[in-house]
Amino acid sequence: MIERMPRPLCLSLPTFLVGALILTFLARPPEAAAQFGSGGIDHLPALGEASVDDLSPAAEQRLGDQIFQEFLRTGVVYDDPETADYLARQAKLLLGAAVSLGHTEADRPFEFFVVRDPTLNAFALPGGYIGVHTGLITATPRESELMSVLAHEIGHVTQRHIARMFGQQRQSSAIMITAAVLAALAARASPDAAMGMLSLGQTVALRDQLAFSRDAEREADRIGLQILAQSGFDPRGMASMFDRLGQAGRLYENNAPAYLRTHPMTGDRVADIQGRLQTDPMLRPQRASMGGGPESVQFLWIRAKLTALSDTRVDGLRAARARFEDQLKEAANKTPGDRGPLHFGLAWAALTQRDFPAAREALALARSEAAQAGTLEAVLPLLVHHALRLALVANDAQDIKESLQMADPALMQHRAVARAAVELRLAVAPPHDETALAARRITQQWPRDPQAWSLLGRVEAARGRQAAQHAAIAEQYALAGAYAAAVEQLTLARRAGDGDFITMSRIDARLTAMRAALQREQLERQQR
Repeated sequence: MIERMPRPLCLSLPTFLVGALILTFLARPPEAAAQFGSGGIDHLPALGEASVDDLSPAAEQRLGDQIFQEFLRTGVVYDDPETADYLARQAKLLLGAAVSLGHTEADRPFEFFVVRDPTLNAFALPGGYIGVHTGLITATPRESELMSVLAHEIGHVTQRHIARMFGQQRQSSAIMITAAVLAALAARASPDAAMGMLSLGQTVALRDQLAFSRDAEREADRIGLQILAQSGFDPRGMASMFDRLGQAGRLYENNAPAYLRTHPMTGDRVADIQGRLQTDPMLRPQRASMGGGPESVQFLWIRAKLTALSDTRVDGLRAARARFEDQLKEAANKTPGDRGPLHFGLAWAALTQRDFPAAREALALARSEAAQAGTLEAVLPLLVHHALRLALVANDAQDIKESLQMADPALMQHRAVARAAVELRLAVAPPHDETALAARRITQQWPRDPQAWSLLGRVEAARGRQAAQHAAIAEQYALAGAYAAAVEQLTLARRAGDGDFITMSRIDARLTAMRAALQREQLERQQR
């Protein structure tokens, strides 16, 4: 039987599901662990080198897709397009550096997503999926530290650590994944029931399951440091981040941050990072010498928003608002660049409290500070998105008119703004063709966004276009791997009888594709 998890680790659904799935992914018998041995990182297989026990790249991608779809179905993926797009935008710099260094190919798929959870954690899944907890972002004072964690996880992916640990003998272990997912769902009601469910699929000690090997961690550190420096971020951010995590681990003793439980920190590992920083001439920010590096203004603003929304209960919002107000008093003599994000966080806390006058005042002050700091253009999409949300919740006619005027075509290129503008138009008036066109453009620009398809479905339903409504909902289901439900929606779309020739042709094509996907899924289940 698996040893009982200490009570503090029985956290919310997202944390538990992430932990359970990583537990499954990294489960390995002693002979698989021996691949990493004690011979040092130079004895690890080279990038792309496969052993007979490895998952094939295609199998790894399919497994990652299935797990991510399960995350979508169970609500693990936090619907925050602002933060997700920020992570993807900055990670693009890291991935470009990884390609130039020869660690990965330019067409290697990666997807970065957000998990709403207060713990300090990030994790890599098969297939290039990398999840980041909101708690990691809010606890990180410097962007280079956050990017160091992403670079480290990219290192795990490019070196195929997960696939190499999983092994060929586990390619058909669907029961292990199913048990982990069921355990996560059971955790909603009872941690004890969850542990009982998990024990059906796993009988090895928890600590042995969660940890990457020492050599795999060192290799990911080495790759991550190179990526950080090449992309222009300060590679010292990795040392300071790991030092921060280590201090947190000592502070919490047995209840160490989740990242330390899945990525064991040792003195030798930290010393190795420090040594490389001091002796390797390549570990210099390549872009900083060309004028400033890639650090984004948005980091502090997004961190402030996530801090404000970290606990949306009454007491949590009150405490967050009080902290921002205290910080603003302390920052009275600081620069507008320091005060702007604090006003922005206060605006989100006040909005969530439904204190609309305070939210408007804080938002106006945030905009003023950004203008004084010369960063208004960079953070304008964040400000306009908040204004749209405020108008939507407050349902104030003047706010609605002014907010929609701010959402010009250039800002509609930002997903959070585009979605909020369509939602606001849908809420205040019957949708016109222009609203439907705007909603459809969102799905075309971000086709992997389930909420974009859901929004399009709502717009088409309000217009009385049943065929288009069902077709949009089908795409939302398909993204979550619910192919049977997608087929059902497309069948309803065909029966609606209100689609034109082009619409019905598209529906027929998607119905054929969804039926094929459903057949593949059923065949895979039979083979297991």
